[in-house]
This record gives sequence, C-alpha cells and structure tokens, in this order.
Amino acid sequence: MHNQTKRYILRKIGMLLLVLYGLLSAGSFASANYFQDFYNGVEKFSGLPGEVNDLKNSYQQTLDELDRAKENAKAFEKQNANLIQQNKQLAETVDQLKEVNELKDAKARKFKAMLITVIVLVAGYFIGIRLLRFAMQRSNRRLRK
Repeated sequence: MHNQTKRYILRKIGMLLLVLYGLLSAGSFASANYFQDFYNGVEKFSGLPGEVNDLKNSYQQTLDELDRAKENAKAFEKQNANLIQQNKQLAETVDQLKEVNELKDAKARKFKAMLITVIVLVAGYFIGIRLLRFAMQRSNRRLRK
C-alpha cells in the first residue's frame, strides 16, 4: 500500500503542476478576459435602467399614438354616420325631383296630345266644311244643268 500512496501523491503533484503551468501560461489572457468580461457585464448592467426608461418612453408613445388612432377612428365613424344620413336625404330629394320631373313630362305629353288633337279637329273641321261646300256646289251644278 505504500507504493499506491506514493503513486497517488505523485499523480496529485503532477496534476497540480500541470494546472499551475496552464494557469501561468494562460494567466495573462484569462485575467484580462475575466476582468474585461466583468467590466462589460457591469457596464451593460448599469445601462439597463436607461434602456428600461427608453422602453417605458417608447411604450408610452405607442399608447399615445394608439389613443390618437382610436380618437381618429371614432371621429371617422361619426363623420361616416353623418355622411350616410346626408346621402339618404340626398337620395330622397333626388327621388322627389325625379317624381316631379316625371309628372311634368306626363303633363307635357298630355298637353302635346291635346294640342295635336285640337289642331287635327280644327283642320278636319275646315277641310270637312270645304269638302261639304265643294260637294254641295257640285250637286247644285248638276241640278242646275
């Protein structure tokens, strides 16, 4: 067992020497990187409150923009409702004007038909009288002869 303890101790010493050699040869890099990483971490950590404040401000601006957008949407809805109401009123007015125009056209057609009928009757009367006179004169001539 004595041999095993010596081997064990020698292995431990060898491992210790190997670790020390590794630390000494890479010590400058490890310490520089460690402190640099620590410093960067502290710097980032110290910058977090500012970033949080920026995020809060950005969030608040977004909420404000959302409120403005909602207000604009409500205003547009009101304006749309008003325009729909005006459109209905205009449609009713147009329908009434069309009815009035159709009534005027119907009256004009009736008047035109009546005027043509009167002219035809008057012309027919005069032509009829002329024809009657002509026929009477002709029959009177035959009778005289």
